[in-house]
Amino acid sequence: MDNWPILLALTLALSGGVYLLSRPLPLDYKNREYQRHLTHEEVAALRRGETIEKTHKAFQSIWKDYYDEGPLRVTPTPKGKYKYTFLPHGEWRRLRTDGRLWAEFTQTSWPQENYWHEYFPTGQPDFHMVTVPQVLDGDSVLEVRTTYFKLATPTDTAYVEHRFAKLHENKEARKRFYSFDAVGKRVVPPGWKPTR
Repeated sequence: MDNWPILLALTLALSGGVYLLSRPLPLDYKNREYQRHLTHEEVAALRRGETIEKTHKAFQSIWKDYYDEGPLRVTPTPKGKYKYTFLPHGEWRRLRTDGRLWAEFTQTSWPQENYWHEYFPTGQPDFHMVTVPQVLDGDSVLEVRTTYFKLATPTDTAYVEHRFAKLHENKEARKRFYSFDAVGKRVVPPGWKPTR
């Protein structure tokens, strides 16, 4: 079989890709994007030791069908690098290319607490996701609570998904569950499946 080097290379490439995709993102994973969007004037100001306050705006897909926009503070560090801070600002938006709102994102502390509100193209709410710190069995975890709204009556809750993740790990701290309320007291009956 003469193709074994090609098969070996493909296997290694796929294994490496799976490994990289399974790893949690570092806290500063967007810093390269932020740096790419600094203007020459902003870089010159940072080299002079100044702090930059700007509105960062960048497309987030190769199709350029939406972009994220929000306030960003950039400060120079003693080692000649830059520190990017979106706190205490934290109010970000995702917009479709025609300017319609796709989502709003608010962070009060990263990664411990943040809020994501997503909308259909019509402006009707799709879901709201809240990430808050919790303590489960003595461990610090993040609870990700996603509230989905009814399509016919978008002010009413259809159901809530409760997930619990270990901090800085790509693992569940507890099995996810569904309820009809945000606090998780009205748990869905056995055999129930999410529908909207």
